[in-house]
Amino acid sequence: MLPALVVSEAVGYATTSDSKYTFDDLKDVGLWPAHQYIKKVTSISVWIGTAKPNGIEITYQLSNTTQPSVQMHGQRSGNNEFFVGIFGAIDDDADQPTLRRIGFLIYNKDTGALTQQGPFPDASAKTQGIVGFTSLGLVVGFSGTCASNGNLDTVAVYKLQSGGSTNFGINDVFL
Repeated sequence: MLPALVVSEAVGYATTSDSKYTFDDLKDVGLWPAHQYIKKVTSISVWIGTAKPNGIEITYQLSNTTQPSVQMHGQRSGNNEFFVGIFGAIDDDADQPTLRRIGFLIYNKDTGALTQQGPFPDASAKTQGIVGFTSLGLVVGFSGTCASNGNLDTVAVYKLQSGGSTNFGINDVFL
């Protein structure tokens, strides 16, 4: 049975329409919908430049191999933790909102702790004209776009739909 998934709204502005700069880890790594190989996100690293994220690296634990799958999107300039939310900010440009900050909420099922990583860059950076966003739910994959210079443009998350099946290789899920 396929779990009920929903994709969040993509945040940021895609500066290119070239398909080689788009990514969809649920499809490309998990081979969704034919297979459900992504068990969970085990780590996320964020690279930041001048007042904005330049790249995001996601490590997935897969069900069809013991080797993790590491996916880098953009540029590089806890075993029992589940990523259960994404938050951040874009600028207030109505036509081309640029991704300015990104952060994550992590749930540790062993301790019950809910912690925050980020925002990246630090929230003390420019705040004028910045609009926040958030998307909550068990994160199972990422999609988005990168600019022609390789920097991260947009990001969206695939997450379990509220009230949907949690049969995704994960037990005792916190939603």
